[in-house]
Amino acid sequence: MVYAIAAVAVGALVAVFVLFPPQITPRWITAALTLLALALFSVALPVTITEGGSTTSMAFVPKLAAVVLLGPAGAGALTGVTHLTTGLFSEKKPVHKTVFNVAQAILTILAAGLAYVWFGGVPTVLPPLDFRTTFPPFLAATVAFFAVNTSLVAFILAFSEGKSFVEVWRQISAGLILFDLAMGPLGYLVAFLFVKWGVVALLLTIIPLIGLRYSYGANYQLQQLNADLLRLMIKTIEAQDPYTSGHSIRVAERAKAIAQALGLRHSWTRNIETAALLHDIGKIDIAYGEILRQKGPLTPEQRQLIRDHPDKGVDIIRSIRSIHPTVLAYVRHHHERYDGDGYPVGLAGDEIPIGARIIMVCDTIDAMLTARPYRDALPVHVVREELLRHRGAQFDPSIIDIVLSQGILEDASFSLDQPIRLSPRPTG
Repeated sequence: MVYAIAAVAVGALVAVFVLFPPQITPRWITAALTLLALALFSVALPVTITEGGSTTSMAFVPKLAAVVLLGPAGAGALTGVTHLTTGLFSEKKPVHKTVFNVAQAILTILAAGLAYVWFGGVPTVLPPLDFRTTFPPFLAATVAFFAVNTSLVAFILAFSEGKSFVEVWRQISAGLILFDLAMGPLGYLVAFLFVKWGVVALLLTIIPLIGLRYSYGANYQLQQLNADLLRLMIKTIEAQDPYTSGHSIRVAERAKAIAQALGLRHSWTRNIETAALLHDIGKIDIAYGEILRQKGPLTPEQRQLIRDHPDKGVDIIRSIRSIHPTVLAYVRHHHERYDGDGYPVGLAGDEIPIGARIIMVCDTIDAMLTARPYRDALPVHVVREELLRHRGAQFDPSIIDIVLSQGILEDASFSLDQPIRLSPRPTG
């Protein structure tokens, strides 16, 4: 599959050179060499944006500038040289990965270049660069660039991992896609500066590119820091009781898997994952630990205290400014039953927020699969029977169907206390 994509990329590049031959002049060559240097410089300053080490860069800025200055053929050639050069001198990677990266980059910029031309843009390195006739086609080129870029990566990942293309695309494009599109017009600014003032003005863009390189990953890194702090806080709380240690992280991992299987948007999935991680934070009071370790029946006062923990959790979470409001609703209602016999409000069916319905299922599964002071962990087949028995009463039937049909119940990885991994994003 990878080599087929590479063959398509080479064929497309040749075809574009034939159909849209560049008007090569000394000024064109100067622009090409300058943009190449700027692209190599940008690729040399990657930003790590996933725990797995996936990176991106600001290289799309000079690439998009090349569309305006060099045309689709010139931009394609420049992009191919950039990625071949960096592939040869960077850390050793599998050949198929390097081949795919080069092919993906070429196809992406060719799509942008063709969109620019088809929407009326005329490549030029000579003044003046008319804003009214070139900027709208450039915006079309920018959209085409990021659409093809993310779609190619999503296609390969979905094909190799047997997942839904839409699901994978949402995962790799979420978070920074709006930032990508907002930064795209910087490519037009680079082209405008070169047309107006030449190489000197273009070299000045190195300084803002360095600044953007660090700000590019700042939002992701801040999110990761917040997530790590939340996990650390939950681990500290649960460490007081060996029977619940790791419970919230397992619930969060399983909730994320269910949300993805349901095809929910990435932002919804992220909020559900966060709510699942925090769903029991209201039990921070030491009195809850005594109740959970108690082997005998609970007193009426203890039962009421248990019922109060969702609202106590919401009161605590409200103090965290970065938490989305929907997280509060998911935490507050994660003990509502599908038949309306739950607490604290007694919501039923679709009145219960989807995140709360998912957490209810995951919380119950983990409780049954984990040993308690008053019983041993239940076998998986018994848990399956319990889920089916309470399907439509305690649990949302559609969520139970997903859990049982997708192997989420049997997946042993949810029993491991590991950091939650993010999906890779395409490189710049």
